[in-house]
Amino acid sequence: MLSDASLEKTTTGVSAVSTKLSLIWVSPEMLFHVVAATCLAAFTYTSHSYLGYPLSTGAFLTGHTLLGTVLGVLLAARVVLGMLRVQAAAKSVQTFAKVSRQIVVLSTFVGETLTVSAGAEIEKKATTKFRFDLVRLLNLGYYSFQLMLNGMKLCVAPTSLKPKDGGKVEADVLSAVDNPTLMVCKMIATLLEQQSSAKRISNEQSAVLMGKVSDLIDAYTEALAIVLAPLPTSFSSFCYFFTCFFSYTVGPLIAFNELGDNLEFATLGLALTVFYTFILSNFFFGLFEAGKTLDAPLKTLASLLATDEMGYSLSDDLSNLVDDEEVPVFLTRP
Repeated sequence: MLSDASLEKTTTGVSAVSTKLSLIWVSPEMLFHVVAATCLAAFTYTSHSYLGYPLSTGAFLTGHTLLGTVLGVLLAARVVLGMLRVQAAAKSVQTFAKVSRQIVVLSTFVGETLTVSAGAEIEKKATTKFRFDLVRLLNLGYYSFQLMLNGMKLCVAPTSLKPKDGGKVEADVLSAVDNPTLMVCKMIATLLEQQSSAKRISNEQSAVLMGKVSDLIDAYTEALAIVLAPLPTSFSSFCYFFTCFFSYTVGPLIAFNELGDNLEFATLGLALTVFYTFILSNFFFGLFEAGKTLDAPLKTLASLLATDEMGYSLSDDLSNLVDDEEVPVFLTRP
């Protein structure tokens, strides 16, 4: 038994990305707020013990406990909602790759219609060209989809994905439209319709293949809808405001509570004030940062998925499944 080298490369790439992003919630902005809130708490403890002005904190602590509970639930819900949107986008990417493989398998039904030697040779060349163009367009569709996940747009296709004749018209069309992936799906549909008109596939087979092209469009538009229909920014700004309010005010209240009624400075009291403030502010600001996946789910997905490795694996599968020696692997690992 041999290990699957391709699968190992993909899983290794995913693991490397996951490790790199494990502390993505620790941002410079988050650290600034945590340090500032902690310093404010230490300053409050020191200055309040020096001034010696008594202050009852029971009502404030009760209100902050309630606020912290509600805020924690909101921030946790924001993280969960963000991950659900990321998972929905990930499902659309997986569906796009799955349907591409299904189309290639179904394309093996396309065959030569003539047996006379002169006509058969022409039909064979036409069938080979169809399979070449189909696999090329499916690779181009995934490549364009991958660019969309990273917030980019296909203007010029890679050299390996260009038609044999140079494809100037195709390049002009793809660079002119707003959604190149949808245009590639239209080109695939046109290619399949040509085979149906030439009687290389039956009407029933053509209907099945057209249904798969529709599935490609559905997968792309589902991911695109996440970008075009984001959640209101007011929710994120609301959570940010109250996270700052809670974190910057809980420290002084902890300082008042640690000082007690005697208002005497104690090293242990100062240390506990700093420790509790640091933990609480780190928790709430960290939870807020982790929920930023809600604001940019596709960007988060692009950073979580090894999309390059998925593209290489898809290209290799498409070339193998089409069962035609004239069809190469269009996207290869560097």
